[in-house]
Amino acid sequence: MKKDSQDMQAQKIPILKQFPIFRYPERLIAAIDTVLNLFSVGFIMFLMLFAAAEIVGRYLFNHPVPGHVEIVELIMAAVVFLGIAYTQRVGGHIRMDMFITRVLKGRSYHIAEALTLILSLFAFSIITVASYRFALNAYDIGDTTTYILWPTWPSKLCIPIGSFMLCLRFFLQLIQHIAQAVVGVEIRDLE
Repeated sequence: MKKDSQDMQAQKIPILKQFPIFRYPERLIAAIDTVLNLFSVGFIMFLMLFAAAEIVGRYLFNHPVPGHVEIVELIMAAVVFLGIAYTQRVGGHIRMDMFITRVLKGRSYHIAEALTLILSLFAFSIITVASYRFALNAYDIGDTTTYILWPTWPSKLCIPIGSFMLCLRFFLQLIQHIAQAVVGVEIRDLE
């Protein structure tokens, strides 16, 4: 009876938390996600202060910040892509999951989630490789903005960094859903 109780308890713990081989990569990737998200939040705060400074400069001193549009464009890539893996981790992305959550239960739910994660992993793997090549090309040719002549490669490098971290997050979630499909435990009840 005690062994059955222990087996039931083990099934109630998500797979990634049961085994150290999954726990340590999860913690490391979660820490990196959090740090990148903090950078993203810092860039958002900078954009807020920058917009205020631009408005004050334009309307009070009749002297706008030169190249403010280009600066905002460069920072937007960091804002979006550095926080994308963290948002996936906390379940913050907008999803159309009415069918999946209401109709599919147990193993079929995890199989559907695994298929979605496989497609997402494939798409963002392509984005990661292509954007890395694009950022590397921008660095090699010395690509700069038109007006203020700032290099564009740091901004373009945020895209493959964020996409790569999202791919790692997708991979961990894929392992979790496949393992839960094999075990047959409802993961929504575990978290």
